[in-house]
Amino acid sequence: MSINYKIFNNVKAVLFDFDDTLVDFSTKANDALDAVSKDIYTYIKENYRQEIDINIIKKLVEEESKKLDSQGEYNRNKWWESILKSLNIVHIDKSQLYDWTSLYWSIASQTEPYEDAKEIVEYLDSKGYKLGIVTNSDGEGGNKSSRLKTFPLIDKFDLILIAGEGGIRPKPNLEPFIISCEKLSVDPSSCVFVGDEPVKDCLAAKKANMISVLIDREGKVKNVELYADFVISSLKQLEEFL
Repeated sequence: MSINYKIFNNVKAVLFDFDDTLVDFSTKANDALDAVSKDIYTYIKENYRQEIDINIIKKLVEEESKKLDSQGEYNRNKWWESILKSLNIVHIDKSQLYDWTSLYWSIASQTEPYEDAKEIVEYLDSKGYKLGIVTNSDGEGGNKSSRLKTFPLIDKFDLILIAGEGGIRPKPNLEPFIISCEKLSVDPSSCVFVGDEPVKDCLAAKKANMISVLIDREGKVKNVELYADFVISSLKQLEEFL
């Protein structure tokens, strides 16, 4: 996509999504979904005496979790409930949903920071930019605040906003983007937002009048221009215009 680099001339703040932007969340999250899929399979077999291919369960878990996550539904209990409804299983005991969520987060929370994330945070901090993280809550059974604290350069950030908590609606709602700019005392047009989700991060940031940058490490996103002002494959590329 063609770039007008002048849009970065008046940038005063750079805000980041957290999962799959600053830390590798997908690797552990996929392991967690696999573990939950196996447990759901066992649960159905033992309680409903239904014979079902575990691969069907895995595919359904993958598709439903991806859909709900993109819609900003961060409560994993609701993920499992929706998955079971797709299998015509309703009225699941809440304690069982919570057990699956606990299993999920016991694995998914073990994230590692990307090397380029540490490098770009140090670089932007040295340049005097205001820095922020705008991320969705992990919901019931998770602890996003605790996970954020494990990021090695978390003290470099001027703002950390967990949407979905404190009465702030989760991304892709525009509210967390607007509130973040207000808290930093920066006009949205002077803010860059960097995220890995085309709709939930980038398109939402654009609608909030921020400069939107998609981090697409594997080049998987099609028609990037529909969502973001700019696309990068490494956070280090931000140094080219900031």
